[in-house]
Amino acid sequence: MPIRVCSPRKNIDVAFGYLPEIYTCHMLQAFFKAFKDTGYAVLSRKNGICLSSRQTENYGNQDMINGDLLDLLKAQAPLYKDYLFLYWNHRPLIHDLYVRKLRDAGFNVIEFRKLAEIMDYIKAHDV
Repeated sequence: MPIRVCSPRKNIDVAFGYLPEIYTCHMLQAFFKAFKDTGYAVLSRKNGICLSSRQTENYGNQDMINGDLLDLLKAQAPLYKDYLFLYWNHRPLIHDLYVRKLRDAGFNVIEFRKLAEIMDYIKAHDV
C-alpha cells in the first residue's frame, strides 16, 4: 500500500473527512490522485496510519502527538502485519525519520523516490 507522511497544510473547513478533503499540499494531492484506484495511506503525526478508505479527524497542528509517534505505531503495527507499505520518500532528509519509525515499530516498508516507481512496483507485483 502506498504511504507518505502527512502535511501541516490542511483545509480548516473540514473537521472530519477523507484524506484528499483534509490535506491541501500539492504533493499529497498528487499522491492521492495517483493511487485513488488502488488505495493508499498517510502517516499522521497524531493518528498514526490513516487509510484512504476511512474518514479521519482533521486536527490542528498544535494538537500533534506530544509523545513519541513510535509508541503509537508499535500499538498499530499488529493491525497491519500483512501489509507491505510502499513509502514515497521524495525528501529523504526529512522523511527518513518516518521510514525509520515505521520499520522500528514493525512495519514492512520499501522506499521509493518517485511516484512512478511505486506504480511500476504495484503493476509488476500485482499488489
